Amino acid sequence: MRMVAKKRDVVQVKNPRTNRYVKIDRSVGKIVAHKRSSGPYKDIPVARKKSGT
Repeated sequence: MRMVAKKRDVVQVKNPRTNRYVKIDRSVGKIVAHKRSSGPYKDIPVARKKSGT
């Protein structure tokens, strides 16, 4: 039997103060990493705002 790695629920959002992207682990609710260079992370979904209608 092979061990299967659990997929983490990681998304990215843009920090308006620094104008850079940060990765957030939604299952834990913590920031995982922040990006030094400009532009979004590759292959990580961007979190969208919830529509409060």
